[in-house]
Amino acid sequence: MHARKLFATTVTSVVAFSAIALTTAPAHAAYTADPDDTAFTPTSADLIGVGSDTSQHALKLLADGWNATSPAVRVASYSALGGGTIPLPNATEITRPNGSGAGKGLLYGAGNNTQIDFARSSSALNANEQGGGLQAFPFALDTLVMAVSKTVASNAPASLTPAQIVDIYKGNITNWNQVGGSNGIIAPKIPQAGSGTRTFFVAQLKAMNAGVDVTLGGKVEEVQEHSDAAIKSDANAVAPFSEGRAGLLGQTLRLESGWRADRALYNVVRGTDVGNANVLAVFGEQGYVCSTDARPLIEAAGFKQLATSAFEGVCGQPTQGATSNFTLNERVVTTTTLTVTSTVARTARLTARVAGSTSPSGTVSFYDGETVLGSNIPLTSGQAVLTKSGVAPGAHTYRAVFTPAAESVFEPSEDMGAGVVKTSSSITESFPAAVKAGKRARGTVTVVLAGVGAKATGLVKVMRGAKVLASKKLVSGKVVIVLPKLKVGANNLKVVWAGDAVSVGSSKVFKIKQAKAKKKKK
Repeated sequence: MHARKLFATTVTSVVAFSAIALTTAPAHAAYTADPDDTAFTPTSADLIGVGSDTSQHALKLLADGWNATSPAVRVASYSALGGGTIPLPNATEITRPNGSGAGKGLLYGAGNNTQIDFARSSSALNANEQGGGLQAFPFALDTLVMAVSKTVASNAPASLTPAQIVDIYKGNITNWNQVGGSNGIIAPKIPQAGSGTRTFFVAQLKAMNAGVDVTLGGKVEEVQEHSDAAIKSDANAVAPFSEGRAGLLGQTLRLESGWRADRALYNVVRGTDVGNANVLAVFGEQGYVCSTDARPLIEAAGFKQLATSAFEGVCGQPTQGATSNFTLNERVVTTTTLTVTSTVARTARLTARVAGSTSPSGTVSFYDGETVLGSNIPLTSGQAVLTKSGVAPGAHTYRAVFTPAAESVFEPSEDMGAGVVKTSSSITESFPAAVKAGKRARGTVTVVLAGVGAKATGLVKVMRGAKVLASKKLVSGKVVIVLPKLKVGANNLKVVWAGDAVSVGSSKVFKIKQAKAKKKKK
């Protein structure tokens, strides 16, 4: 966030715009929300961004992801599209900026507006922006390609060479049949002035033209950056298009092969904010936008996340130059799941399962709060196990931390797991040692749990060998059981309780002698 927004007691809103700032509606038009607008009215404590439509959907997803973490400083990002005004803090509104240049123009010079904190940009800083002290945080890779209609059959060939693209935009080639396509007068399009894509494409034309600036032909028409409106229904239209943005439009466009140009996408701030903790928490290389959590959001917007310096990339490193290091974050995201079980009294078994798109390699350390229970336990078949004895019975919460093997592609991960460590139990019974002939033994079975106030629950069984003679549920740790008639003589019996959520089971052996009926005298 800009220092003046953080520390000034009065913020003056300067609603002045540079010559390149464009809108698609009159300045007095009321605010109408765009799907890529963050859905809340920001306060002066929030980071507010505008600019390029190339990365507007990515920043919408990233802002939503960041804001879902309940940060002290939220991010609000406004689409380049939709026209009208956008609401700012202190009940002010400004005309919605459209494009990279319009967004960056609000961060310095005559157009400086202290309500705006960052600008989305699909091009590197130009000389004026550099002179204004701006700094750009690269975060994603985009690729520019040429797009033609897929909604109607295009007259363009499937591939265009760099030389053909230059001649089309110079006006030297005017019919698709001159480059192997069908008969049709070519309708070349170029993004509006101030667009980062236009700036980047014009520079690419120069590079493809042996370093000589290309003067655009008279048939080249300005259109809204990355809108398919002027292309999808025109068999002769062609325009430079972000590959990622095209993917969000469905099947309206066909992307030409033969020429591709990679570029970085940036979030631009004032030079005075480049070290601000709130800015770095979002855009810095240790911040959210360069984090593992942000990667699927960037990919959902059609782009690829750049790697950080720890992996030979430049994500989140502020620069005034054009980024040419496109090393991607190809790390494997891992998920650690910790389960806590107890099958032996006063013993916790901690099992950490670590999963990824490929089998992770590394170690797991287990913690009880800040206390290390076991460290650097190697993964075996995707899991690490620690058995801890002498644990007090009751509920416990533990933490498992996965550390990837050195120089591996895996991301670290961790999980919290809760479980109940069981206590021990003992059984008493009051069955008689002997039963008269023809009578049935009756006794009370009591299950006592060691060191806990809870009473045992569940089923008690009385068994002779593998045969269950009787079973009944405990009530408050006790149950009265009447046995069936036993065989005459000594009966070796066993009371069995399998345990419950609080305690492990136990058993007790006992004997009952069943008397033989006396023979009647004749």
